[in-house]
Amino acid sequence: MRIVAKPDNLTERVGLLANLMPVAAGESMFGMPLARSLQVAQRTGIFAALIERPQSADELAEQLDLSPVATKLLLDVIVSAGHLRLGSEGRYEITSRARRWLDPASERYVGDFIEDNFHYWEWWQRLEDLVRGGAAVEMHDRPDDDPYWRTYIRGQYQLARLSSAEVAKAVGLSDSASSLLDVAGGHGEFSMALCRRHPELSATIIDLPGSARIGREILAEAGMSDRVQHREGDMFEADLGGPHDGALCFNIVHHLTAEQATRLFTRIRAALRPGAPLCVLELYARPEGERPDSSAMLGLFFHLTSGAATYSVPEVSGWLEASGFAAPTRKTFRTLPNLALLRAEAA
Repeated sequence: MRIVAKPDNLTERVGLLANLMPVAAGESMFGMPLARSLQVAQRTGIFAALIERPQSADELAEQLDLSPVATKLLLDVIVSAGHLRLGSEGRYEITSRARRWLDPASERYVGDFIEDNFHYWEWWQRLEDLVRGGAAVEMHDRPDDDPYWRTYIRGQYQLARLSSAEVAKAVGLSDSASSLLDVAGGHGEFSMALCRRHPELSATIIDLPGSARIGREILAEAGMSDRVQHREGDMFEADLGGPHDGALCFNIVHHLTAEQATRLFTRIRAALRPGAPLCVLELYARPEGERPDSSAMLGLFFHLTSGAATYSVPEVSGWLEASGFAAPTRKTFRTLPNLALLRAEAA
Protein backbone atom coordinates (compact mmCIF):
# COMPACT_ATOMS: atom_id res chain seq x y z
CA MET A 1 0.00 0.00 0.00
CA ARG A 2 1.36 3.38 -1.02
CA ILE A 3 0.99 6.46 1.18
CA VAL A 4 3.41 8.83 -0.52
CA ALA A 5 1.88 9.21 -3.95
CA LYS A 6 -1.30 8.51 -5.87
CA PRO A 7 -2.52 4.89 -5.81
CA ASP A 8 -0.87 2.78 -8.50
CA ASN A 9 -4.00 1.36 -10.06
CA LEU A 10 -7.78 1.27 -10.06
CA THR A 11 -7.90 -1.53 -7.49
CA GLU A 12 -5.94 0.55 -4.98
CA ARG A 13 -8.07 3.63 -5.64
CA VAL A 14 -11.30 1.70 -5.15
CA GLY A 15 -9.91 0.07 -2.02
CA LEU A 16 -9.09 3.43 -0.51
CA LEU A 17 -12.47 4.95 -1.40
CA ALA A 18 -14.35 1.95 0.00
CA ASN A 19 -12.27 1.97 3.19
CA LEU A 20 -11.07 -1.58 2.51
CA MET A 21 -7.44 -0.75 3.23
CA PRO A 22 -5.99 0.00 6.71
CA VAL A 23 -4.60 3.42 5.87
CA ALA A 24 -3.38 4.14 9.39
CA ALA A 25 -1.32 0.94 9.36
CA GLY A 26 0.28 1.91 6.08
CA GLU A 27 1.06 5.42 7.28
CA SER A 28 2.60 4.03 10.46
CA MET A 29 4.85 1.60 8.61
CA PHE A 30 5.75 3.23 5.32
CA GLY A 31 6.30 6.84 6.34
CA MET A 32 9.51 5.84 8.13
CA PRO A 33 11.36 4.06 5.31
CA LEU A 34 10.64 6.81 2.81
CA ALA A 35 11.91 9.55 5.12
CA ARG A 36 15.04 7.64 6.05
CA SER A 37 15.73 6.57 2.46
CA LEU A 38 15.74 10.20 1.29
CA GLN A 39 18.00 11.26 4.17
CA VAL A 40 20.45 8.41 3.62
CA ALA A 41 20.54 8.95 -0.15
CA GLN A 42 21.58 12.54 0.52
CA ARG A 43 24.10 11.69 3.26
CA THR A 44 25.82 8.91 1.30
CA GLY A 45 26.18 10.96 -1.87
CA ILE A 46 23.73 8.93 -3.95
CA PHE A 47 21.77 11.97 -5.12
CA ALA A 48 24.96 13.88 -5.95
CA ALA A 49 26.27 10.94 -7.99
CA LEU A 50 23.00 10.59 -9.91
CA ILE A 51 23.00 14.31 -10.70
CA GLU A 52 26.23 13.66 -12.62
CA ARG A 53 24.87 10.74 -14.64
CA PRO A 54 22.42 7.81 -14.49
CA GLN A 55 23.92 4.77 -12.77
CA SER A 56 22.98 1.26 -11.72
CA ALA A 57 22.87 0.21 -8.09
CA ASP A 58 26.09 -1.75 -8.58
CA GLU A 59 27.85 1.25 -10.09
CA LEU A 60 26.74 3.52 -7.25
CA ALA A 61 27.77 0.96 -4.65
CA GLU A 62 31.24 0.66 -6.14
CA GLN A 63 31.71 4.42 -6.49
CA LEU A 64 30.47 5.24 -3.00
CA ASP A 65 31.61 2.09 -1.14
CA LEU A 66 28.07 0.96 -0.35
CA SER A 67 26.26 -2.38 -0.17
CA PRO A 68 24.93 -3.21 -3.67
CA VAL A 69 21.86 -5.04 -2.37
CA ALA A 70 20.86 -2.38 0.16
CA THR A 71 21.57 0.38 -2.35
CA LYS A 72 19.22 -1.15 -4.92
CA LEU A 73 16.45 -1.59 -2.36
CA LEU A 74 16.85 2.02 -1.19
CA LEU A 75 16.78 3.30 -4.78
CA ASP A 76 13.58 1.39 -5.48
CA VAL A 77 11.90 3.05 -2.51
CA ILE A 78 12.80 6.47 -3.90
CA VAL A 79 11.57 5.43 -7.36
CA SER A 80 8.21 4.53 -5.78
CA ALA A 81 8.01 8.08 -4.39
CA GLY A 82 8.61 9.57 -7.84
CA HIS A 83 11.98 11.26 -7.24
CA LEU A 84 13.95 8.74 -9.31
CA ARG A 85 13.11 6.66 -12.37
CA LEU A 86 14.53 3.32 -13.43
CA GLY A 87 15.77 3.67 -16.98
CA SER A 88 17.42 1.47 -19.56
CA GLU A 89 19.95 -1.18 -18.58
CA GLY A 90 18.91 -0.93 -14.93
CA ARG A 91 20.26 2.59 -14.43
CA TYR A 92 18.58 5.02 -12.08
CA GLU A 93 18.21 8.70 -12.86
CA ILE A 94 16.79 11.72 -11.07
CA THR A 95 13.51 13.00 -12.50
CA SER A 96 13.38 16.49 -13.94
CA ARG A 97 11.01 17.59 -11.16
CA ALA A 98 13.31 16.28 -8.43
CA ARG A 99 16.44 17.71 -10.06
CA ARG A 100 15.11 21.19 -9.32
CA TRP A 101 15.45 20.46 -5.58
CA LEU A 102 18.33 17.96 -5.49
CA ASP A 103 20.87 19.50 -7.85
CA PRO A 104 23.40 21.62 -5.85
CA ALA A 105 23.67 23.95 -8.85
CA SER A 106 19.97 24.83 -8.62
CA GLU A 107 18.89 27.99 -6.82
CA ARG A 108 16.15 25.84 -5.29
CA TYR A 109 18.47 23.15 -3.91
CA VAL A 110 17.35 21.79 -0.50
CA GLY A 111 19.81 18.93 -0.05
CA ASP A 112 21.25 20.23 3.22
CA PHE A 113 17.75 20.52 4.66
CA ILE A 114 17.05 16.88 3.74
CA GLU A 115 20.32 15.85 5.35
CA ASP A 116 19.53 17.87 8.47
CA ASN A 117 16.26 15.96 8.82
CA PHE A 118 18.44 12.97 9.75
CA HIS A 119 18.79 14.55 13.22
CA TYR A 120 15.02 14.66 13.65
CA TRP A 121 14.90 10.88 13.99
CA GLU A 122 16.28 10.87 17.52
CA TRP A 123 13.95 13.68 18.50
CA TRP A 124 10.82 11.89 17.26
CA GLN A 125 11.88 8.88 19.30
CA ARG A 126 11.14 11.05 22.33
CA LEU A 127 7.55 11.79 21.32
CA GLU A 128 6.06 9.29 23.76
CA ASP A 129 8.03 10.88 26.59
CA LEU A 130 6.58 14.24 25.57
CA VAL A 131 3.00 12.96 25.44
CA ARG A 132 3.23 11.06 28.70
CA GLY A 133 5.12 13.59 30.77
CA GLY A 134 5.73 16.77 28.78
CA ALA A 135 9.49 16.23 28.48
CA ALA A 136 10.66 18.17 25.41
CA VAL A 137 13.95 18.14 23.49
CA GLU A 138 16.17 21.23 23.23
CA MET A 139 17.26 21.30 19.58
CA HIS A 140 19.55 24.33 19.95
CA ASP A 141 21.49 22.98 22.93
CA ARG A 142 24.61 21.95 21.00
CA PRO A 143 28.31 22.80 21.30
CA ASP A 144 29.39 25.68 19.06
CA ASP A 145 31.53 23.39 16.88
CA ASP A 146 28.96 20.59 16.54
CA PRO A 147 28.63 19.52 12.85
CA TYR A 148 24.88 19.75 13.37
CA TRP A 149 25.02 23.53 12.93
CA ARG A 150 26.24 23.21 9.34
CA THR A 151 23.33 21.16 7.96
CA TYR A 152 20.83 22.98 10.19
CA ILE A 153 21.75 26.53 9.20
CA ARG A 154 22.48 25.74 5.55
CA GLY A 155 19.24 23.78 5.33
CA GLN A 156 17.26 26.70 6.74
CA TYR A 157 19.07 29.02 4.33
CA GLN A 158 18.05 26.86 1.38
CA LEU A 159 14.41 27.02 2.43
CA ALA A 160 14.59 30.78 3.07
CA ARG A 161 15.86 31.44 -0.47
CA LEU A 162 12.52 30.21 -1.83
CA SER A 163 10.56 33.05 -0.22
CA SER A 164 13.01 35.78 0.82
CA ALA A 165 12.30 38.20 -2.03
CA GLU A 166 8.54 38.08 -1.44
CA VAL A 167 8.97 38.42 2.33
CA ALA A 168 11.41 41.34 2.00
CA LYS A 169 8.85 43.25 -0.04
CA ALA A 170 6.21 42.72 2.67
CA VAL A 171 8.49 43.97 5.46
CA GLY A 172 7.93 47.47 4.11
CA LEU A 173 11.02 49.33 5.27
CA SER A 174 11.17 53.03 4.46
CA ASP A 175 13.27 54.12 1.48
CA SER A 176 15.65 55.87 3.88
CA ALA A 177 16.19 52.83 6.12
CA SER A 178 19.86 52.29 6.96
CA SER A 179 19.90 49.85 9.89
CA LEU A 180 18.12 46.52 10.36
CA LEU A 181 18.07 44.23 13.40
CA ASP A 182 17.61 40.51 12.67
CA VAL A 183 17.03 38.48 15.85
CA ALA A 184 18.08 34.81 15.58
CA GLY A 185 18.52 35.33 11.84
CA GLY A 186 21.29 32.72 11.55
CA HIS A 187 21.80 32.16 7.84
CA GLY A 188 21.16 35.81 6.99
CA GLU A 189 19.11 35.27 3.83
CA PHE A 190 16.24 37.50 4.89
CA SER A 191 18.63 40.29 5.89
CA MET A 192 20.45 39.91 2.57
CA ALA A 193 17.16 40.08 0.65
CA LEU A 194 16.28 43.35 2.39
CA CYS A 195 19.74 44.76 1.70
CA ARG A 196 19.26 43.91 -1.97
CA ARG A 197 16.03 45.93 -1.96
CA HIS A 198 17.53 48.86 -0.03
CA PRO A 199 21.00 49.88 -1.26
CA GLU A 200 21.77 51.98 1.85
CA LEU A 201 20.74 49.33 4.35
CA SER A 202 23.03 47.29 6.61
CA ALA A 203 21.93 44.57 9.04
CA THR A 204 23.01 43.12 12.37
CA ILE A 205 22.11 39.51 13.15
CA ILE A 206 21.94 38.39 16.78
CA ASP A 207 22.45 34.65 17.12
CA LEU A 208 24.26 31.85 18.95
CA PRO A 209 27.93 31.21 18.12
CA GLY A 210 27.34 27.89 16.35
CA SER A 211 24.72 29.45 14.11
CA ALA A 212 26.73 32.63 13.51
CA ARG A 213 29.78 30.61 12.42
CA ILE A 214 27.88 29.03 9.51
CA GLY A 215 25.96 32.22 8.77
CA ARG A 216 29.21 34.10 8.22
CA GLU A 217 30.25 31.48 5.64
CA ILE A 218 26.98 31.98 3.77
CA LEU A 219 27.34 35.77 3.81
CA ALA A 220 30.89 35.53 2.48
CA GLU A 221 29.80 33.22 -0.35
CA ALA A 222 27.06 35.70 -1.27
CA GLY A 223 29.45 38.66 -1.15
CA MET A 224 27.37 40.36 1.55
CA SER A 225 29.75 40.32 4.55
CA ASP A 226 30.26 44.08 4.29
CA ARG A 227 26.55 44.80 4.75
CA VAL A 228 25.32 42.02 7.04
CA GLN A 229 27.18 41.15 10.21
CA HIS A 230 26.66 38.74 13.09
CA ARG A 231 26.79 39.61 16.76
CA GLU A 232 27.11 36.46 18.87
CA GLY A 233 25.00 36.08 21.97
CA ASP A 234 21.71 35.12 23.56
CA MET A 235 18.86 37.24 22.22
CA PHE A 236 17.68 37.92 25.77
CA GLU A 237 21.08 39.21 26.89
CA ALA A 238 23.06 40.46 23.88
CA ASP A 239 23.38 44.16 23.11
CA LEU A 240 20.85 44.77 20.32
CA GLY A 241 22.37 48.10 19.37
CA GLY A 242 20.22 50.68 17.65
CA PRO A 243 18.27 52.67 17.10
CA HIS A 244 17.30 50.55 14.09
CA ASP A 245 14.90 51.29 11.25
CA GLY A 246 13.31 47.85 11.39
CA ALA A 247 13.61 44.43 12.99
CA LEU A 248 12.97 40.82 12.04
CA CYS A 249 11.91 38.06 14.42
CA PHE A 250 11.44 35.10 12.10
CA ASN A 251 10.54 31.53 13.07
CA ILE A 252 11.56 31.87 16.69
CA VAL A 253 8.38 32.65 18.67
CA HIS A 254 7.27 29.01 18.45
CA HIS A 255 10.27 28.18 20.67
CA LEU A 256 9.23 30.70 23.36
CA THR A 257 6.69 30.96 26.13
CA ALA A 258 4.28 33.90 26.20
CA GLU A 259 6.40 35.59 28.87
CA GLN A 260 9.60 35.09 26.88
CA ALA A 261 8.05 36.40 23.67
CA THR A 262 6.77 39.53 25.41
CA ARG A 263 10.16 40.11 27.01
CA LEU A 264 11.91 39.71 23.65
CA PHE A 265 9.50 42.08 21.88
CA THR A 266 10.05 44.65 24.63
CA ARG A 267 13.83 44.44 24.18
CA ILE A 268 13.45 44.85 20.42
CA ARG A 269 11.11 47.82 20.85
CA ALA A 270 13.79 49.59 22.90
CA ALA A 271 16.25 49.14 20.02
CA LEU A 272 13.95 50.64 17.33
CA ARG A 273 13.25 54.17 16.18
CA PRO A 274 9.65 55.37 16.70
CA GLY A 275 7.53 54.14 13.81
CA ALA A 276 10.01 51.42 12.79
CA PRO A 277 8.43 48.01 12.10
CA LEU A 278 9.01 44.72 13.87
CA CYS A 279 8.04 41.82 11.60
CA VAL A 280 7.22 38.43 13.10
CA LEU A 281 7.16 35.58 10.57
CA GLU A 282 5.57 32.43 11.98
CA LEU A 283 3.39 29.42 11.49
CA TYR A 284 0.36 30.61 13.45
CA ALA A 285 -2.10 28.25 15.10
CA ARG A 286 -5.43 27.81 13.36
CA PRO A 287 -8.42 29.37 15.10
CA GLU A 288 -10.05 27.24 17.78
CA GLY A 289 -12.64 24.91 16.31
CA GLU A 290 -11.22 24.80 12.77
CA ARG A 291 -10.21 21.44 11.36
CA PRO A 292 -6.45 20.89 11.74
CA ASP A 293 -4.43 20.58 8.54
CA SER A 294 -0.90 19.38 7.72
CA SER A 295 0.58 22.33 9.63
CA ALA A 296 -0.38 20.45 12.81
CA MET A 297 2.71 18.30 12.24
CA LEU A 298 4.93 21.36 12.55
CA GLY A 299 3.03 22.45 15.64
CA LEU A 300 3.78 19.11 17.27
CA PHE A 301 7.41 19.30 16.10
CA PHE A 302 7.88 22.74 17.67
CA HIS A 303 6.41 21.53 20.94
CA LEU A 304 8.64 18.47 20.87
CA THR A 305 11.80 20.49 20.23
CA SER A 306 11.22 23.37 22.61
CA GLY A 307 8.29 22.69 24.93
CA ALA A 308 6.58 25.80 23.52
CA ALA A 309 3.90 25.84 20.82
CA THR A 310 2.44 27.56 17.81
CA TYR A 311 0.34 30.56 18.81
CA SER A 312 -2.64 32.30 17.26
CA VAL A 313 -2.47 35.67 15.52
CA PRO A 314 -4.51 37.32 18.33
CA GLU A 315 -2.13 35.95 20.98
CA VAL A 316 1.04 37.23 19.28
CA SER A 317 -0.67 40.51 18.39
CA GLY A 318 -1.49 41.01 22.06
CA TRP A 319 2.10 40.43 23.11
CA LEU A 320 3.29 42.95 20.51
CA GLU A 321 0.89 45.61 21.73
CA ALA A 322 1.84 44.91 25.36
CA SER A 323 5.48 45.49 24.36
CA GLY A 324 4.94 48.98 22.97
CA PHE A 325 3.89 48.34 19.37
CA ALA A 326 0.81 49.47 17.51
CA ALA A 327 -1.77 46.89 16.44
CA PRO A 328 -0.10 44.74 13.76
CA THR A 329 -1.19 44.02 10.22
CA ARG A 330 -1.07 40.49 8.81
CA LYS A 331 0.39 39.46 5.47
CA THR A 332 0.39 36.05 3.77
CA PHE A 333 2.61 34.70 1.00
CA ARG A 334 2.32 32.62 -2.12
CA THR A 335 5.69 31.03 -1.39
CA LEU A 336 4.89 30.33 2.29
CA PRO A 337 1.36 28.90 2.25
CA ASN A 338 1.24 27.98 5.94
CA LEU A 339 3.04 31.02 7.35
CA ALA A 340 2.12 34.65 7.88
CA LEU A 341 3.90 37.84 8.80
CA LEU A 342 2.72 40.22 11.51
CA ARG A 343 4.04 43.74 10.97
CA ALA A 344 3.81 46.09 13.97
CA GLU A 345 5.26 49.59 14.18
CA ALA A 346 6.98 50.87 17.30
CA ALA A 347 4.61 53.26 19.07
